[in-house]
Amino acid sequence: MSANPVSRARLLGSAAIVIATATAFIAAWLSIGPSGLIWAYIIGGTAIGYAIVSIILHLRYPDAATAAWDEQNTQAHRNSLIFGYWAVLAVFLIFLTLSLTDRMDPAMAFYWLGPVLGVAPSAHYLTSVMRGRAE
Repeated sequence: MSANPVSRARLLGSAAIVIATATAFIAAWLSIGPSGLIWAYIIGGTAIGYAIVSIILHLRYPDAATAAWDEQNTQAHRNSLIFGYWAVLAVFLIFLTLSLTDRMDPAMAFYWLGPVLGVAPSAHYLTSVMRGRAE
């Protein structure tokens, strides 16, 4: 793990978002735990908390923030956003097909697009870190 506090917060924040969303998906699939709206608050609260911590660390450690956004990390971030776009598009098409064939409620499909949009870039970024392509 990086000694840079901004990079460390980015890694831990992305991991927290992925873990919260994966837990929500598993709980929904197994029909256990709180309702879907509670999971939305948990996932959203995790993401907002991550954003607040990130802003505080960027303001407190400006040199570390600059170092955290070097060319390699900028490219990994850009690739994560591109992956997130295509992942949501693919899931949207799958959910659209399921909704048109009456296998999924359209409101539920719309509801689950949000977590996919939030977790796909974070999951790609974590993969980049594990592969050594980002810090």
